[in-house]
Amino acid sequence: KVESYYTRADGSAALSKDVLELTADGSAAVLWSRLEFDRGGGDDGTKPRTERGFSREVLRLPPAAAVGPGGSLDDFWDRANQYCGVSEVEIDGKLVYPF
Repeated sequence: KVESYYTRADGSAALSKDVLELTADGSAAVLWSRLEFDRGGGDDGTKPRTERGFSREVLRLPPAAAVGPGGSLDDFWDRANQYCGVSEVEIDGKLVYPF
């Protein structure tokens, strides 16, 4: 999860909540932004919480390079380096790869 604070033009502050995740098959990294949560779900676990937002594919690996369903983001970035020449990844000015 990525949380970023930024200042709006009127001087007020806002919080951006984004999530970087892999697709189910481990072939692409997707950034979900402007997340909204359905508060009707409750924290007691009786009803699942619904999340909505916008997704953008950040990078798709060649099919042979996919990390698979059990792969991690660390594995994904290592393969992105090997197959696509990605040497570093920054999110909001913070280096997330290499670790």
